[in-house]
Amino acid sequence: MSSKMEHQKEKIKHFSKIICILLNIAIGIVIAISILTLLLWPVSGLNLPTEIVNINGIDTELPYLFKLGETHVYLPTIGSGFDFTGIQAILFGLGFNVGAIGFLGCVFTIIGLWFTKRVFKLLRENGSPFREDIVKALKRLAIVLLFVSFAAGMVAFLASGIVWALCLIFDYGRALQNENDTTL
Repeated sequence: MSSKMEHQKEKIKHFSKIICILLNIAIGIVIAISILTLLLWPVSGLNLPTEIVNINGIDTELPYLFKLGETHVYLPTIGSGFDFTGIQAILFGLGFNVGAIGFLGCVFTIIGLWFTKRVFKLLRENGSPFREDIVKALKRLAIVLLFVSFAAGMVAFLASGIVWALCLIFDYGRALQNENDTTL
């Protein structure tokens, strides 16, 4: 194998290691949000003052907990929807709009992130993307994203299609690699 190919494999391994670290952080954040949501649900039944909050263009009445600087912190309400674009508001605005459906969305997000991490972990171990285990991991990720799309909507559905297309590309590359290896 040429030194250029070895160098490329090392770059893939290094990049995959960084992505695995970022995915671990993301999984930890979503787990923390899920736990916080579960812990705060009983409190959401208390008779707290409420405020109308506009989240992604939808006015929602949420129980008001306290103010942290200029940020208002609200409790989750059971039955309120989950919007994956709201994760930024959760992290930076400390606002919560996660209910029963939202908790399910968090669980799907954790599963999707875990399957994504699995793909990058396999790449980190070997560096070559044209292997059977990578193709299988991509197929599983595409299927998980398809299920996530039922809770998350169109973005996850499109991501599922993109991952499936990548799966076909990597499978084709794997077949070419095998053919090349057998002719040498």
